[in-house]
Amino acid sequence: MYPNDQLEELLDNQESSPNEDTLRYLQHIENRLYEDITARKRIDSGILFLACQVGSCSLSWLLFELRVTLVIIQVFAACIALIPGLIHIGDGFNFEASSENWRIRFGDKPLIGIAKLLIGGAVSFSGTSRITKEVILTHDTIAETYKEIRANNGLTWQLPSMNISLLIALIFMAVVIYFKSLGNPNVQDK
Repeated sequence: MYPNDQLEELLDNQESSPNEDTLRYLQHIENRLYEDITARKRIDSGILFLACQVGSCSLSWLLFELRVTLVIIQVFAACIALIPGLIHIGDGFNFEASSENWRIRFGDKPLIGIAKLLIGGAVSFSGTSRITKEVILTHDTIAETYKEIRANNGLTWQLPSMNISLLIALIFMAVVIYFKSLGNPNVQDK
């Protein structure tokens, strides 16, 4: 094949026209580059889609472990999961307006974008539904416990934990002093 300098000379030279083999070769290279770019774009889109779906579920559990409000967890998980579908629809969205009419287009394959949105919505819902159930169950349990406390007129029959700790410490000190006085021969009985 031609070195880069010779190829540029051949293309820059206006007097001689390239032969048919060169044109066919350049057309083949151009088609191959477009195919590679399209394939790479599909691969990148698929990786982004999978990463966003996994990230949505992971983020929802991380935020739950950090004790973040349920609404914030649901919003962040939905945003992350819906990003690929929104990007796909946004890339193909085209609005044309003229004095005679207007037209909205959603790209070449709008069903793929809609499918990505639906899958993202389902993933974010399934990722946060268990967390939502746990939070609702916790709220119900707290409400039930509060009702039991109110029904028993509070916890007046129980000792507060500080009094129990103080009582145990006093008993322990009394036992230590008693055994220390038994073992010490210098202590005289009165």
